[in-house]
Amino acid sequence: MVFGFWIWWGIQTFKTFKTGYHCWNRGNSWIPFVSHTEPHHHHASAPLEISRPHKFDFPKTMEAAATNSSTFPLFSSLSPELRNQIWRDALPDKVGPALYFYRKGCWCPRRLSKSDEGYDPENEELNLYFEFRHDLLDDVQIEVPLVFVNREARGIALAWIHEQGIEIRPREDRQYPVFVRPFDPMRDALYIALDRWDDFLCEPSDRLFQVDLFDQLVVVTTDLTRIAVPEALLRSEVAKLDDMFANFGPRVLFIIVDPQPDLQSADNVMKVQRRWEFESTQGGAFFWNNDRGGFDLGDSEYIGDEALYRLIEEANKGLGEGLARYHIRSFEIRPVFAVRT
Repeated sequence: MVFGFWIWWGIQTFKTFKTGYHCWNRGNSWIPFVSHTEPHHHHASAPLEISRPHKFDFPKTMEAAATNSSTFPLFSSLSPELRNQIWRDALPDKVGPALYFYRKGCWCPRRLSKSDEGYDPENEELNLYFEFRHDLLDDVQIEVPLVFVNREARGIALAWIHEQGIEIRPREDRQYPVFVRPFDPMRDALYIALDRWDDFLCEPSDRLFQVDLFDQLVVVTTDLTRIAVPEALLRSEVAKLDDMFANFGPRVLFIIVDPQPDLQSADNVMKVQRRWEFESTQGGAFFWNNDRGGFDLGDSEYIGDEALYRLIEEANKGLGEGLARYHIRSFEIRPVFAVRT
């Protein structure tokens, strides 16, 4: 009866907390304290071990770095299947979309070869592409403390890392690796800070005037679908907002409301940035109505900041002209908060 209570308590504990990762430790008995509310369905007959291309040593000193607090002393007595389920429940279902900071140097030329999609065998001039290489953006660091708990938890965590498309990157200054996720143009947003907006707009043209591309016919292409800007941009650069359509064709513009001072890129050797996600505000989204040539408010009533609402309404006038000029039929504006995770 008592043992059954401990099992119930352990499972409920891991489903209760909604934010953060924590680890509890007593001696060599490690358990996760978890941010999760929905059940997972990961089944295994024994503690999971996976092979991986990266051979990293996860030293015991890292396992000892977890927080030393309370304990679940009977955790090691649970069945392997139940322990695996608890470890898996300590991880989120998926990693959410993030903000990636704009940086100069991502516009690059590429000469198509015969094997490339879009290659024109009849006109070689049409085979010079000018692309925004989002793979050159700094990757977002993902914290996975479960990796450093023990060998059993590490197997579950590494399997989850593989499922999420997270990469394991070695670092020279420390004995443990860093976990990063590259930019996904279908989910993530490119964030352009106020002091980078002019660079963002001018870089493509400036690059085309350099020696290797000057007076050449190029096909401009980018697969960015989401762009994010600070609320302050609507106050100072609203007249230039629609200029982004000259080289980019985003489908969503996120307005970051009251951004934090540290929402900015930082130079680092690892080319890794902190992870910022975006959360919706109470205000509604604005959707471009191509048939009538104007924006519609998605919700029946706007319940957000009235001053912000007026800023967006003013910005919509110029954006509407740009959308019509560049024949963009689908577009939306969403006020959001940037949240450090």
